[in-house]
Amino acid sequence: MYLILVASLNENMKLAHTIEKSLETMGIQSQIINLVDLDITLYDSAKELNDGIPSKIVALSEQMKNASGYIIVSPEYNYSIPPSLTNVIAWLSRSGENFRELFTLKYVQLATHSGSGGNDVCNAMRSQFSKLGAIVAPREIVATYDKKVEEGSLKRILTQFVGISQK
Repeated sequence: MYLILVASLNENMKLAHTIEKSLETMGIQSQIINLVDLDITLYDSAKELNDGIPSKIVALSEQMKNASGYIIVSPEYNYSIPPSLTNVIAWLSRSGENFRELFTLKYVQLATHSGSGGNDVCNAMRSQFSKLGAIVAPREIVATYDKKVEEGSLKRILTQFVGISQK
């Protein structure tokens, strides 16, 4: 099971559904989780101390432990990672005794629908997930308003990702 973690609505959610359908045609199970819909409060240590880890983060952490890999679908906000993704990662990093098990040697496929090309957000995500210990696939899935994802290219990227993550 692959988790498709989406850090926005609109075009990136459409891209996530396209990825999900492509995986389905390959006989690969996946599940879309919209990080925005989780509606997680902004992380700060006082909130954690007073209220603990949000139950939705605990549940997400359990799903991530059991996933074969993640496909992160994120827009580019001001040439970087959107707050919804950063906030969820912050909370995840505080969940459990060893949060690194959520990322260490987990396979990650990056994807974006971006108005500005997507290179900066992919580079930022690649850096962050690599530092967390994940194995980030070498090719990204990138769409813009002018350039839609080509079905053949998407299938090749996902086949490579599934191939390396199932070894």
